[in-house]
Amino acid sequence: MKIGISGYATDSGKSGISQYAANIIGRFPEIAPAHEFIVFINEADADWVRTWHPRLEVVSFPDWTAHPVANIFWHLVTFPRQLAHHGCDVVFLPAGNRRLGWNYGIPSVSTVHDFSQLHVPLKYDAFRMFYIMRVLPRMMRRLTHVISVSESTRRDLESFARVDPDRITVIYNGADLDRFITRDRAAAKSAITAELGVPENFVLYISRLEHPGKNHVRLIEAFSRFKRETGLPHKLVLVGSRWSGAELIEEKVEELGLKDDVIFPGFVPNDTLPELYAAADALVFPSLFEGFGIPVLEAMACGTPVCASNVSSIPEVVGDAGLLFDPLDTESIANSLSRILTDQPLRERLIEAGLTQASRFTWDKAASAVLQKIEQAVVK
Repeated sequence: MKIGISGYATDSGKSGISQYAANIIGRFPEIAPAHEFIVFINEADADWVRTWHPRLEVVSFPDWTAHPVANIFWHLVTFPRQLAHHGCDVVFLPAGNRRLGWNYGIPSVSTVHDFSQLHVPLKYDAFRMFYIMRVLPRMMRRLTHVISVSESTRRDLESFARVDPDRITVIYNGADLDRFITRDRAAAKSAITAELGVPENFVLYISRLEHPGKNHVRLIEAFSRFKRETGLPHKLVLVGSRWSGAELIEEKVEELGLKDDVIFPGFVPNDTLPELYAAADALVFPSLFEGFGIPVLEAMACGTPVCASNVSSIPEVVGDAGLLFDPLDTESIANSLSRILTDQPLRERLIEAGLTQASRFTWDKAASAVLQKIEQAVVK
């Protein structure tokens, strides 16, 4: 079987969707050595895709095809022709909530990660909102099968996109449990201090710097309250690339006089993340909406206690292994930070429960389940 894959709209390795694509697609050749896999991608990201697995065939196109508007038309016009030219039997699109086509000429399977635009006002500009809210749902209904990364997203697929429930399967994301493991916390702190200049005592949030969806501003307000009430020496480390609204996040830090207490290391390479999680005293995850929330899982796998929002898919991932708070209530966030940093019996319970919870989610299990749905789409 020859499987064509769109590698577009995966953020060049700098988002949860990019992690999903690399970990799922990169495992396909090992799971099904008899199949052929062709990834279509722009030239700038072609070498990154080749690192996923040496048996992936990569077909690259000029970088202008990755521009959002051009890429919409590429998926509508060029992609079906390329699939036919290369003799593909089925197509897989790992970023279906960002980019789809209309008619591929072959069975189609896509993963939809979230409908955050439904739940976070003013998330995107008017053109992007029209495309996501009006155009993509119609395309989703034409897919042979749709994979949802959570029950939360499945509900939106049914109620908003009106996708037939019989054509939706929930397949949870995973964590690389060979990389994200417990390790000596003191050694991890020393290494991260040397590499990133981060002080030993810190709370971590990993997310692109995007306002309002990722809720950094309320987190910073809650952290200010936490510092006043506890006097603890902890810093808040906000890891992630700058996106729309990043300047508002930085302005809030200035406004509250937290310039010495909030640290922006920028984008941190994937190789550094396991040690960064292990060095943190806690992961805080205040996002207003997530299709899944991979950092929560990775932190728990590293033995780092987690406090997170009680909305969308996040409680599905956290289970009973973390503290949940109202992301719209700064007092609730501050209280969770205080509890998770000062209550040692609670910390120990959450660490143990987190390791158990994380062990239930693996990329191997997810990749096998996704590939099975792709194979079944051809048989139907």
